[in-house]
Amino acid sequence: VDLSQSRDRTVSDLTHELRTPLTSISLVAETLLRRLKDPERRWVEQMLQETNRLIELVQEWLDLTQLQAAPNKALKYETIRLYDLIQSVWKTLEPIAKRRNVSLTYNGDRHLVISADRSRLIQVFLNLLDNAIKHNPPDKEILVRLTADDSEINQTDRQLKIDVIDSGRGFNASDLPHIFERLYRGDKSRMREQQNNSPAEGSGLGLTIVEQIIQAHGGTIEAKNHPEFGGAWLEIILPTDRIRKK
Repeated sequence: VDLSQSRDRTVSDLTHELRTPLTSISLVAETLLRRLKDPERRWVEQMLQETNRLIELVQEWLDLTQLQAAPNKALKYETIRLYDLIQSVWKTLEPIAKRRNVSLTYNGDRHLVISADRSRLIQVFLNLLDNAIKHNPPDKEILVRLTADDSEINQTDRQLKIDVIDSGRGFNASDLPHIFERLYRGDKSRMREQQNNSPAEGSGLGLTIVEQIIQAHGGTIEAKNHPEFGGAWLEIILPTDRIRKK
């Protein structure tokens, strides 16, 4: 355990040190782009793209380290209407979804309000819905389903459940135990062909950060394949003390 903690601290320290020079390289590349013509411009564009990808990876690693070290301090709670937040995230991703004619269906209470960290939940749904779009067949829907039990009758099993289900082929059975592991990207057979101008393959930290955010809120997340729809099914469960009465 001590060796693992020491290794994590070393990686975290290294990540901090990398952020400043990478940002400087990115700024220099942006300046050069305005002054160059092809083919040199294309080379610098590629360098800038790769540099920004490294900056994103560094920031994700720092986020993950912060969430693991002090989950309560990493969250800033406020009152959020969950439906509005999900719709806002979907609008951000809509240009990608429209290229594949993928639609979002929301099933649940549109007025439900919870206490949570807005920016962190945006991270969660950006990641889950972006993945769902990439793996969804054209002209098919993605389902977000909300089930809330905030009754006073069954105090022991009360929960708020959020399901994100796509219409794709689902996860490979061999991948399921590893979905939330750091840097795990899964079997290439699950990867869809990317459309022109679609985002590059992710860092492999996205779902790990999603799990840490949900756990920091006192909840759990599980990856499986939906028995009815057949697609990938991410099931988030939050304690209903997150729910705020209307």
